[in-house]
Amino acid sequence: MSKEVLAKNTAGVISAVIKQPHWEKEKLQKGLSKVLKQIREGAGSHEEYLESILRNVTYQYANTNTARSFLTQCIEEEKFIPLESFQAIMVDVPRQVKESNFLAENMPRFKELVYQGATPEEQVVHAEKVFYHSKLVNELIVEFIGTFLQPNNQNFMVNFMEYSSTIVVDTVTHYCQSYSNLILEEQ
Repeated sequence: MSKEVLAKNTAGVISAVIKQPHWEKEKLQKGLSKVLKQIREGAGSHEEYLESILRNVTYQYANTNTARSFLTQCIEEEKFIPLESFQAIMVDVPRQVKESNFLAENMPRFKELVYQGATPEEQVVHAEKVFYHSKLVNELIVEFIGTFLQPNNQNFMVNFMEYSSTIVVDTVTHYCQSYSNLILEEQ
C-alpha cells in the first residue's frame, strides 16, 4: 500500500474516534477545564500554576511516548497484543514516572514551550493551550491504539502492519496532532 492509503486509513480511524460521544466539543471543554481548575486551585501562585502545567505537559509526553512505543512494538512484531496488556502498561506510567528522574530530566525541555508570553496572563493562556494540545494528542493516540487492538477491527487494522513502524507511528502522531489543532481552533 502507498503512504496515501496509510494516511487515508489513519485519518479514517481518528475521525471515527472523535465521533464518539465523549469527544463532543462541550464534553471535552468541560473535562479539560475541570482538570485545569483543579491544577489552579492546587497552586498557591502564578508560578506554581505554570510549574504544575509544565509538570502535566511533561507527564503527557511520557504517556504519549509509552503509547507510541507500544504501537511500534505491535507493528514491528506484526502482532495484535491484547488490549488489556496495553491498558496495564498505560496504568503503570505514573508509577514509572514517579520512580524515575523522568520529570526532572524532561521538564527543562518543555519549559521554553510552556513559558511563553510577555505578561503573566499571556503565559497562562499559552501554557493552557500547550496543556490542552498535549492532553488531546495523548488521548487520541491512546484511543487510536485501543481501536487498533479491538478484535473486531483487526481485519482492517492488519493493513497498518504493511508499513514500517516508524512510518505508521509518525503518521498516527501527525494526524493526532492535526486533529488536536482542529479541535482547539474550534474552541
